[in-house]
Amino acid sequence: MTDFVAELDRMIGERKKMTSALYQTILAGKATERLLRNFVLHRWPIKSFWTRNILGIASRIEDYRLRVLLVENIYEEETGRLSNSGRHLDTFADFGTAVGVTVEELANPPMAPETAAVIAHNVRVCNGEAHFTEGVASVLLLMEGQPPIVSDSGHSMLSVMRDVYGLPERGYEFFVHHASADQGDDAVSELEDEHAAAARNLLRRYCDTPQLQENAINALANALELRHRHFDLIFATSYDPTEPVFRFPA
Repeated sequence: MTDFVAELDRMIGERKKMTSALYQTILAGKATERLLRNFVLHRWPIKSFWTRNILGIASRIEDYRLRVLLVENIYEEETGRLSNSGRHLDTFADFGTAVGVTVEELANPPMAPETAAVIAHNVRVCNGEAHFTEGVASVLLLMEGQPPIVSDSGHSMLSVMRDVYGLPERGYEFFVHHASADQGDDAVSELEDEHAAAARNLLRRYCDTPQLQENAINALANALELRHRHFDLIFATSYDPTEPVFRFPA
């Protein structure tokens, strides 16, 4: 069982977010306004589904001691009260506002085929007929178990958004809880470290047959491929290195 969970972590590390040109460019401080705006708009539909996906997993967990870990995750995402912040999705919207996304655009974001494919996978493994451990592996652990998102110089999304792009506090608050770790840290953020630990506990408890483990591995492999196609779509359609890099107006 230990080897199985370690294999999932290995797969996630091998295709972590920083292997994509999208995140490499953003973390290098080279993102244009158009790239950052479309990053928000294309990521928004997926993030909007997050708590509903986790609710689908939680509803099928019999052990309340493990179920409550996901309930706490959902409560924090929807209210921000455990971290004395705002609803996490609202803080992502605030990030969008800081980089030029309008309320009207966010209300009607684009739905590219690559984005729709990620959403369809997540709904199927979290709320469909698949065993819920496929959702734990390919949605919960994939999102919460990411290695630190850091640039070559060791800076996090939080520090780059704050110190390089110059966003105000309201604009970078989302990254305080989702991508604050710098080089040398073990997790993306303290909250995500706790959520990833809950995912691993669930897998050790419930993904307990060779077939379930094979299915979870396959689900994660599929999710990784779909997610990187989604990242590539954003980068290919939104980035032109001849455009000026974004800096928040002083």
